[in-house]
Amino acid sequence: MRLDDALKTGTIICDGAMGTELQRRGLGKGVTPDSWNITNPEHIKDVHRTYIQAGAKAILTNTFGANAMRSARDSEYTVSQLNLAGAKLARECAGDEVLVFGDMGPTGWEDQLPPYGTQPEQVFYDAFRDQAIALEQGGVDALMVETMSSLAEAKIAVQAARENTSLPIICSMTFARPPSSRPDDIRTAWGDSVSDIIETVTEAADVVGSNCGDLIEEMAQLAKMMRDITQIPLIFEVNAGRPRVDEEYRTIYSLEPDAFAEIIAKVVSAGANIVGGCCGTTPDNILAIKKRLMK
Repeated sequence: MRLDDALKTGTIICDGAMGTELQRRGLGKGVTPDSWNITNPEHIKDVHRTYIQAGAKAILTNTFGANAMRSARDSEYTVSQLNLAGAKLARECAGDEVLVFGDMGPTGWEDQLPPYGTQPEQVFYDAFRDQAIALEQGGVDALMVETMSSLAEAKIAVQAARENTSLPIICSMTFARPPSSRPDDIRTAWGDSVSDIIETVTEAADVVGSNCGDLIEEMAQLAKMMRDITQIPLIFEVNAGRPRVDEEYRTIYSLEPDAFAEIIAKVVSAGANIVGGCCGTTPDNILAIKKRLMK
């Protein structure tokens, strides 16, 4: 299935969080999730299949940190090995009826672009290029540059994906909560505005949107802001509320699946074409989205 064909059929429901699902299956501290593509492939496939059974029509590969500047630099496996394995596992589970998005996350806080860091732009470009090429070779349907808080880094990632593959490109940014005195001034943590993001990213990306970050209820507002200034498809993956740590140091997310699905429904009404879950979401959240959108 092609992404553009799927978009013509209606709202695409994406999957939810991967990391927490792997933790439930035994992923320990200090172990990079993408390494499980090679060491524990059955667990990865189990997560994918569970989300598909819940109603996901698009799943992300388990490759969020599998670039040379993040987890792959300390891994015994190469960038190509991690991404090829992740893409093939997702493709095996998805078959021909479910889309596979090759997941490309940011490089990490310790490696920032100048003037905040010392690594030149070419190092970032090369890291994203190598990841994108491997994901395409693994059989993904599109590349998803996600959880980007820096527009400068997002632009490089999208450019590297566009110039080195023939796949559709999705770019999803992460936003901070606006100040109460300026509720409409939604920006990334680096200060990038919605209009600047749309103007910059849509030069090369086929889909734009947001995931993770500090926005929950405000995601519908953000979706409307984006829809007002662009006609390209929009993607939104929302956290399951704002997290808190309980007395046993477990991270707890505030939204029950039905309440989460209500927020997603508002995001769809505001103009989103692809929706799903981010941090704290489970297959139950995805099932709730499916049921809510079917009403």
